[in-house]
Amino acid sequence: MALIDDVKTACDRLAPLGWRDLLRRVTANSLDIRQSTTNALQNALLAPLNSIDRSFAGFTDFAAGGTHAIAPGSPATSLLYHAFASPAVVQGANGPLAGFPTLREIEIVENFVFGVQPPTLAALRQRAGLTGSQRLSIVVFAYEYRPAGDTCSRLQADLAFSRTGISRIGTRNARYNPERRGFDSETADDPFAFQVCPARYGAFLSVRRKGSAQNFVPMRFQTGDGTRDFWIPVHKLFDGAECIQGLNLQLQFSAFHYNDKIRRVQLFLKKSPPATAPFQFTDGIASFLNDPDFCQGLLSAMPHPRLVEEARQNGAFVTFHVPKNNQSGFAALEPGAATDPATGAEIRPAPAYVHARTKVTNGVLTDVGNDPAHPDVLANVRAGDYDALHYVDFTGDGHVVVDVPALAGQSAVDPQSLPAYSLVAAPDFFPSSGQRELSEWSISPAVPSSLRRKIWGVDPAPLCDIRLPANLQMPGNRFDPNELTVTTVVPLFGPAPTVANQPVSKDAVRHSGLPDDAAGVFAPGWDVSTDKVRKGVKNILHLAAYGLGSPFPEDSKLCAALSTFWATVAPDVTRGMSINTGNPGLRHTVAPLTDEEIGQIGALPWDGNAGPTVITINGQQFAECASFLHVDYVREALRGRFTSRLTARVTADEYERRVLAMAFIYAVLASNPNGRFVLSFLRVQPGDPELQQAQIDTSTVLPGTVYRARLFTASDATELPSPTDFRKRLLPIRDERFLLVDPINRIVLDRPAAQKFWAKRALNV
Repeated sequence: MALIDDVKTACDRLAPLGWRDLLRRVTANSLDIRQSTTNALQNALLAPLNSIDRSFAGFTDFAAGGTHAIAPGSPATSLLYHAFASPAVVQGANGPLAGFPTLREIEIVENFVFGVQPPTLAALRQRAGLTGSQRLSIVVFAYEYRPAGDTCSRLQADLAFSRTGISRIGTRNARYNPERRGFDSETADDPFAFQVCPARYGAFLSVRRKGSAQNFVPMRFQTGDGTRDFWIPVHKLFDGAECIQGLNLQLQFSAFHYNDKIRRVQLFLKKSPPATAPFQFTDGIASFLNDPDFCQGLLSAMPHPRLVEEARQNGAFVTFHVPKNNQSGFAALEPGAATDPATGAEIRPAPAYVHARTKVTNGVLTDVGNDPAHPDVLANVRAGDYDALHYVDFTGDGHVVVDVPALAGQSAVDPQSLPAYSLVAAPDFFPSSGQRELSEWSISPAVPSSLRRKIWGVDPAPLCDIRLPANLQMPGNRFDPNELTVTTVVPLFGPAPTVANQPVSKDAVRHSGLPDDAAGVFAPGWDVSTDKVRKGVKNILHLAAYGLGSPFPEDSKLCAALSTFWATVAPDVTRGMSINTGNPGLRHTVAPLTDEEIGQIGALPWDGNAGPTVITINGQQFAECASFLHVDYVREALRGRFTSRLTARVTADEYERRVLAMAFIYAVLASNPNGRFVLSFLRVQPGDPELQQAQIDTSTVLPGTVYRARLFTASDATELPSPTDFRKRLLPIRDERFLLVDPINRIVLDRPAAQKFWAKRALNV
């Protein structure tokens, strides 16, 4: 069947669901997708359009150079492809659209764009500017169609590509959201379930080009990129005789993933573990999805009943011996990291933090953090000299490769194809907000320059900024140690958009499988870490997933409790636990979760640990909260108590407003933020009586989004054990302040607890 036949089938299905009227409305009746024959439809799709109404919702960021429903070889300037693929296109001519394309239907139109006028290999070489013996290469990319604000140029909705893709683990099968044109991580019937989130891979004939900021290669151009090589996709490869003139292609994708965490812990302890499960394993990590409504090359983490499991071999627990006098700072086994002398980068040949609280004695499990007779969990783990249970998570890294037999032996094509680097990572608790967005916002005029270096202990950095090769130590490694641009995001080959102004575009509220929405690498990371390998006479730094926590929740707690160490993936629970975290420099609230999100209100704390409560003892008020060292995220994962039901609704704008609100609060209080504990944080509704009174007291109107914060002075010296629960701590509530903040309009109203009236505070920033 020809591609146009499949395109017509898709158009015929969607036309009565509002799509025919929508496309006629946007094109002044010059595009009608309801045609009687395939020839008529193809002619309509290739004919110039009379006009395109880019003011219509969903089309504001359609390429300015687009003049056709289908522009051969150019998805971004093909109106029909934009309409099908853009998550912004949800409104019809007369109200909401009644249905949306499947992933398969989007792929059909995408293939038609590349195949409606099949190029020859010679023509592709000429288009790419290759001469002499230079050849095209088959390269696997993760990719997705994005609104303009998330593309390399920011000037039009477009495809974005990376040699690295990220899928995320979960407990339920992947669920595609047709309206969002993407995958959701949460499920409607169970707030504690996580749906796995896939990454989409495709094979493209590609060329290498030097970085060029003018041509938007790559997204977020870094110092030195002008001398680095980047693989740029030129033409998509897909099954059939319409992809490349004179050839009938059949693509065969395959993937390899492995998890090496437990084996590397054992090696750190001077043991000789086998490279077999559960020490090192490949099964159960990821696989391609074959649903007929999905596209080709859709790779997904494989769901498991729980995010982590006890490690077993032949039914018996797999353990490790916690050394005597274990030098732990966080009640874990901590292999630590070396520092590369040349770059200062961290090197982690083993997981950064290993769960060591489950003591195994003759097959019986006991929790050394839950022993009233020995309540000091840090002392228990430091004493060591016991066997602890290993836990398995289902993260990992690997590669995605493709075989295209029809291109074998073609002189225009390099015989060696290049794989994509695939990460199977921990859940993202903020899928509606990304690292790149936050990183760019943090250095924008929206954040006063005087505050920029005072907000984060570690600045938010997306994985796409990293210039390191993929994991060079994985079995059967196929990656080049000289390729430092594997995590970058690049555009499709072709002329850069020339529009002067960035168009209005709608944020894509969905999982992203590209590395600009993933966390960078440092101490040890969230999605991937770093290691080194000896090559000849020098050490080569590279990415590797095994340097993260074993299992992943063990170091997720640190990321969350140390001032949202990895912003927009790790929630900030600095105000949800005791302040004694072992790191006095990183323990003030940076990106506050609301009272609902930490369980002070309602019953859905994101991590299973309800936030602090106020109690009175002998007339003194205390905030009673969980002891940082006693909180056990591995236990909560086993109990299935993690949830993203509330945090998934935090958009990039909302996240940024919260960060700015806290920065302004600290600026007004003019004191060390590490000495302040945030007892409550809420978004305030316009009619709130307290807000109304504060505006009356100060003769000030707060016109924007307003947050209410309650803080008090706290320190290690004042932290006390709870008399009723050794796993909790008491913080005396002193010097209490109530604040109302409008971060966008930079207004802060303040009321000390001892005073009745509110005052407007000047922001000296």
